[in-house]
Amino acid sequence: MHRAGKHAGPRSARDRFRRQPLSFPGMRIGLFGGSFDPAHSGHAHVARTAFKRLNLHAVWWLVTPQNPLKARSRPLAERLQSARAMARGPAMIVTDLETRWGLRYSAETVEALRARLPGVRFVWIMGEDNLATFHRWRDWRTIMRAAPIAVVTRPRVPIRALSSPAFARAAGRPLAPERAQALPRHATPAWIVLVARGDPSSSTALRARR
Repeated sequence: MHRAGKHAGPRSARDRFRRQPLSFPGMRIGLFGGSFDPAHSGHAHVARTAFKRLNLHAVWWLVTPQNPLKARSRPLAERLQSARAMARGPAMIVTDLETRWGLRYSAETVEALRARLPGVRFVWIMGEDNLATFHRWRDWRTIMRAAPIAVVTRPRVPIRALSSPAFARAAGRPLAPERAQALPRHATPAWIVLVARGDPSSSTALRARR
């Protein structure tokens, strides 16, 4: 068994937290988490819609080590490759920082990023299909307090997904569409629905087909 040297632990921890995507104070960055098993054009549609409508500087695709609410995912390396194939453009940045930082839940990730990058304005991005189960996420209220949320509509998703009772009680009314660019600077909790022409692609359907 390999035994680390006396100073390997602290140095390893510093290196681990240093290896995050480039950012500067004042930047507006969207956090787009998911298994991406596999990534598809629907994911790209959600990321690009939020990027344009919210006037963001970048969108970080956070490829999770394993979604606790889903069956075992394919190896991380395959999912990273899949996400990179879809996240085209310099503003779309794919990262495995959750794995490298030892984080399991999105709430942990948002809090860790805010603590390390206090000058960056983060926005949590999700497809409309995820909103229906958002109240089942670990510490989901922490995400709402830590960052504004942008929900991008998805085709064939029942409208009731937009009225999750737990989410509605905690979040209140969404911002008006014309205020989209104000969302990154808005006090939390704050959220908005970005209505866009949908892309019907689905990771579940692609896995079944494969």
